[in-house]
Amino acid sequence: MMLTRLDMIRGLKSLHEIRATDPVQEELRGWYYYSPPVKPRAYLSLSISDVAYAYCPTKRDVYLRKVTGSKGNYEKPQIINGTAIHKVFYKASKDVWSIISLGKDPIESFNSLAPELECPQNLQNYCIKLYKYLTMLWLSEVAKARSSYGGESIGLVPWLSEVRVDGSMLGLSNRLSIDAIADFSIIEIKTGKQEDFHKLGVVGYALAIESSMEIPIDYGFLIYVNGFNRDSIEISTNAIYISSDLRKEFLDRRDDVIDMILSEKDPGMPASCPDSCPFIEVCRK
Repeated sequence: MMLTRLDMIRGLKSLHEIRATDPVQEELRGWYYYSPPVKPRAYLSLSISDVAYAYCPTKRDVYLRKVTGSKGNYEKPQIINGTAIHKVFYKASKDVWSIISLGKDPIESFNSLAPELECPQNLQNYCIKLYKYLTMLWLSEVAKARSSYGGESIGLVPWLSEVRVDGSMLGLSNRLSIDAIADFSIIEIKTGKQEDFHKLGVVGYALAIESSMEIPIDYGFLIYVNGFNRDSIEISTNAIYISSDLRKEFLDRRDDVIDMILSEKDPGMPASCPDSCPFIEVCRK
């Protein structure tokens, strides 16, 4: 699952081998924001989802929001559930960091945790289970590390959650929010079906960090959390090498979205629309 630091290090080893045979082209690093193809055609403060995600294959959702000013309905169950799961991960990571920084006993602290979680009523039990699972996993790692290193907390928490990054030099928003960062890797949490375009979101965040901090980011992890209907925690992970090809694909999609917005040309409705789309009611009018 790669939720602990040790698991992530193991996952990174396989990515190192891929990078050795397919290194990133220097001109595709984010710090080349002043030169094509990294330099955008216009600066429109796009979100990562505007560029990377193709839930709407024609990008008409972006057109409606950016060009016509339409307001979407974000009270969809899929969106609400996804937001709740992100908040659980953030809360669990924050609480474990607090326990470590205060030098508290991890096992005793776990037994005393009584969090107030922002979850919809139908997801309360699941959120509590997930929170307990994450805190137990990470605090167990804390206890093992302290036992091995004479009481020192070394490399314990798998990530820093809800990290803000400025993507404005790439034509993206100046307040992008990354789910988490660990060991110079991007971590994105998803719910529902695994989609191939999800990896492009990881690519976009990596480019943004490179453009604003000039730190190379070559790896990412997509963590899928599901099992809501069965009240069972189901977690799977995909490790991603942020290759030159993926970088080109993200930048091409970014420029296509910019062209669509600047031309104000309606891309038309797709052949099918997911029920979770916030603009489905507006789009079908």
